Amino acid sequence: MDNGNGRELVKNSAFLLFNSIFMILSSWIVSIIIARLLGPHDYGIFNMTLWLIGTVTWAVGMGFIHAATKFTAELRQKAENDQISQLIFFIAKIEFIASLAATVLLIIFRTTLADFFFSESQSYYFFLAAIGILPGIATAVFSGVIEGLQRFKYFTLSNIILTPLSFFSKIIVLKAGYGLAGLMIVMLVFSFVNTFFYLYVLYKEGVLHLPRGHLPSDIKKRVLDYNKSVIAISVCDKIIWDKSENFFIGRFCNASQIAFYNLGFNIVQRFASILPMTFWKVLFPAMSGLHGTNDTDKMKRLFYISTRYIAFFSFPVGVGGIVLAYHLIHYLYGHEFIGAQRVLQIIFAASIFTNLSNPASAVLYGFEKQAFIYKYGFFLAIFNIIIDLLLIKPYGAVGAAVCYGITSILGSAGGLIYTCKLMKIRYPFLSVFKTFVASLLMGICMEIIIRINHEIPGLIIAIFAGFIVFTGIMFLITSFEDEDIMLIEHISAFTPHNLKLFSSLLLKICHLKKRFAS
Repeated sequence: MDNGNGRELVKNSAFLLFNSIFMILSSWIVSIIIARLLGPHDYGIFNMTLWLIGTVTWAVGMGFIHAATKFTAELRQKAENDQISQLIFFIAKIEFIASLAATVLLIIFRTTLADFFFSESQSYYFFLAAIGILPGIATAVFSGVIEGLQRFKYFTLSNIILTPLSFFSKIIVLKAGYGLAGLMIVMLVFSFVNTFFYLYVLYKEGVLHLPRGHLPSDIKKRVLDYNKSVIAISVCDKIIWDKSENFFIGRFCNASQIAFYNLGFNIVQRFASILPMTFWKVLFPAMSGLHGTNDTDKMKRLFYISTRYIAFFSFPVGVGGIVLAYHLIHYLYGHEFIGAQRVLQIIFAASIFTNLSNPASAVLYGFEKQAFIYKYGFFLAIFNIIIDLLLIKPYGAVGAAVCYGITSILGSAGGLIYTCKLMKIRYPFLSVFKTFVASLLMGICMEIIIRINHEIPGLIIAIFAGFIVFTGIMFLITSFEDEDIMLIEHISAFTPHNLKLFSSLLLKICHLKKRFAS
């Protein structure tokens, strides 16, 4: 990769990493408070309602969110701002009609839906959630365009201003005793606030104005053709990756089992996906731009480096999560949620493999090779439904976690193998294996400490000891690349003065290790 592209990727990754960390920590704190205040039963109903509406929103999106990011990135590369505006209006018209139709249908059938999963008394929650579909879709389209423009600083601004307001409002409403209905009304209000914020961002960036003419027919055809495959992928993704097990838990089990499954799933999403999803949001528009210039060499190098970084994060987080699952739930959410322990461990284990497939997914989408995803995903979706029917009714949340784990690992492995063969990409097996070994030793160290001391001091010591063991082993056995040194140099520029000596020493050691390795 050249330095210009490298610096932009580092800068965008830094913005997104800050956004992700901020969102992870703040939403995690709020989720703990919400779970404790609602209890397992209401927390299960809350998650079930959000999942169902999220599924409808995903279906209404019809792949146009991906298209907004991909084609904005390509048009940005060509400095075609007017065509970006045409693209926004083209997608917005389609999404508005689809969202409105979905909202009306859900409002009409809200009582039937509530009775199918719980009872008719919960229909009001489905009504509130249905109203949020339109602003949710609008926000998704607008944020997709902003990602394509690679203006990630606006997400940071949103997180600093709007997110705290939203979170504090939720806590105030719950503390005031307004319960689940009050919580959902606050979420609805802020969904409209987010829409108007991103609308203003696009106006400020000069891509939201009445376009001169219509989107060129060749681009329109590419968008629609792209969506044909992405629609199929969307359906398969919802079944394989996005808690489709909720449907069967909601039908066959009680609300507490929904709470246990979603609690475990959500913790892993917050912890284990922070860096991989950050990379995906940067990699997808970057890969789309490289596809526009047909630069496969840079694509291969970007894949290689990003896979190493994701492995460096995913293995220790996954292993650490498995070891500390009981303590995370017991001390943070309360012992009444301890039924989520096995769920959490299973999904943490699966997350290691699913995260490693993120660069491959970005390559396939960015280079318009995503046909394999829906073909393979179709068979995995059927397989997932079959094992859901077999395991969820007798085993509840744990059975759902096993179903998700098996299917997601098969999906990740298949997509990764296909991408490497199709695009002739060299996979960093040695680097990934080194990370696995370091994580395994870290996990053993943490487990020993936890067994000696089960209380909070043991938990804190285990986390610190695990971090020291992992980073120490990785520093000894890792071979440094040019991109690693460039990243450390960028970070060093923002290092406080009293740590400059440490960062300088670290850079010298990296240069020495690289010299000896070559």
